Amino acid sequence: MAATAFLVHMSGPEFYNTLRRPSLARFGILSGLGFGAVASISAYIMSVGFLTFGGACRGMILNNYSTLDGGATLCRLLMGVSLLGSYAFLGQAMKKAYYHIFHRGQEVSDKMHIRTTRGFVGVLTGLALLVEDAGFVVSVTGAVLGSALIYITPSYLFLRSTKRRTDNGSLEWTNMLKLERWLNRVLIVLGVFLGLSGAYMSVLNSFFRHLL
Repeated sequence: MAATAFLVHMSGPEFYNTLRRPSLARFGILSGLGFGAVASISAYIMSVGFLTFGGACRGMILNNYSTLDGGATLCRLLMGVSLLGSYAFLGQAMKKAYYHIFHRGQEVSDKMHIRTTRGFVGVLTGLALLVEDAGFVVSVTGAVLGSALIYITPSYLFLRSTKRRTDNGSLEWTNMLKLERWLNRVLIVLGVFLGLSGAYMSVLNSFFRHLL
């Protein structure tokens, strides 16, 4: 859960552009305070839930509490507010990525913008209504996206960047560079393996626990 708290990183450019007097130093302070606070809160809530219920913890820890518990009811309400508020950040990042991949260089009309927004919100809301185990979503997301962010994406960007710079002559081929590129390929393979393994174990733990 602490790792999931960092997945809003794709909205980083938006935060930087809307920052008053934007600079790398101010953005660094904002990122440190924001991500640090969210990670600390997530780790605290996760620890309190586990220390309370132990191995009986449900995927959504609030489901362990009685519906008559006033504090848990308040937390459920705040969770709903948090989910609704996060739609805007995640939806904006998803739309920008979608336009960049499938409509690069094209003008995005208001009609396309509205249609895309409705599509993304509809799909996400539909999945949220169908999937009951929030723990399964968190574990799969952490396994797949965590591996992609830690191992696959940085290595892929390094390989593309070094190839482009060596092709235009701004970077010289050396034995050390060849070794680094080889190690980055190994990291990509490792990331794919860890991501698939984590997703596989999440599926087993959620739907086929008798096989474990």
